[in-house]
Amino acid sequence: MNSPSENAPIQPLVFVIEALTVGGAEQMLVAMANRFAERGHTVHVICLTQWGDLANRLDDRVQRHLLNKKAGIDIGLPRKLRRLILSIQPAAVNSHLFTANLWVRIALLFTRTRIVVTEHSRDAWKSKLYRGLDRLFIRTCHQLVAVSNDTASFYIDDIGLPSNKVSVINNGIETSVYADGTGGEALRAQWLQEYVDQPQQDNCVFVGVVGRLVEAKNHMRLLDAAALWVNSAPHVRTLIVGDGELADVIDEGIKSRGLSERVFRLGARRDIPSILAGLDIFVLSSDREGHPLTALEAQAAGTPVVLTCAGGCEDAIAKLGDQSGGILVPKETQAFADAVTDLAGDPDKRVAMGRFAQQYALKNFDLNQMVDQYSKVLLH
Repeated sequence: MNSPSENAPIQPLVFVIEALTVGGAEQMLVAMANRFAERGHTVHVICLTQWGDLANRLDDRVQRHLLNKKAGIDIGLPRKLRRLILSIQPAAVNSHLFTANLWVRIALLFTRTRIVVTEHSRDAWKSKLYRGLDRLFIRTCHQLVAVSNDTASFYIDDIGLPSNKVSVINNGIETSVYADGTGGEALRAQWLQEYVDQPQQDNCVFVGVVGRLVEAKNHMRLLDAAALWVNSAPHVRTLIVGDGELADVIDEGIKSRGLSERVFRLGARRDIPSILAGLDIFVLSSDREGHPLTALEAQAAGTPVVLTCAGGCEDAIAKLGDQSGGILVPKETQAFADAVTDLAGDPDKRVAMGRFAQQYALKNFDLNQMVDQYSKVLLH
């Protein structure tokens, strides 16, 4: 594990984000800030608008600042943000997502502060104005870090940023937490009792997704596929974990498709490592993804994955030669359903893929590797 030199002064690091609400980018920032603090750095986290639930997961050693940004264009924000950051005198500032990336670059114009912005997805929604600002402000940045090759190609090919200013650092996770597997067997036994009739319990396959119930995740594609599994894979039960704005819509989708005895929504849960260990197959039916943490977590738990070809999903599948920890499919219901059905019917393949996925994840998806790479960009 890398650590600051005993003889070199340890300059602070600053991380900036709009808010620490629940989301992959926010989880990643909290994990990274905590790990840098554990390594001996003085770490500051600045939230522009509000704290959010994930702020409670910050290490006590992490110093926190809230700027209470006004909605829309807050003309006073750049001055406040600039004054705060310059008072800290950081080695580098690392901002995440559009709002923080924009305001940090405005606030630190004409300073020598090292700015590293992180982009978490293919932001095709950006207008001509915002794309122009990205091209203008890249001159003030040390690097733009993309969490996947897909995100990097978007900013180079679509936005027009110079390739030498864009680098890829995949997300990392606490692999040991998910590889432990504690609680998976007990949860699976509970699911069998609650969701499966006795004659089907021996060969039941649990397929599951963990994530926010939002449009980008396209849970409706998953429900449409589950309707196909009724005939092609009657031994499959589908579990949807998470909460969000589309909860009621998904509940109605389950009911309208006649899937109330095949698909079950578990709501928000805190025992995600156990859930992932208890599943036979983890799935994402998304239209948009950055570099999905849950896919990394599932593979660390030894669970093979089936992912739609969305954003950075390709980077999120363990792969070495002809071995793979999952299957990448087009964003089509039939292709998605076929991949899950084939894997559900081949227990030996699931075991082999899950074993390889876990071994690969422990070596390649770990948080320490991500922090080592960020350390090189932020400090060297």
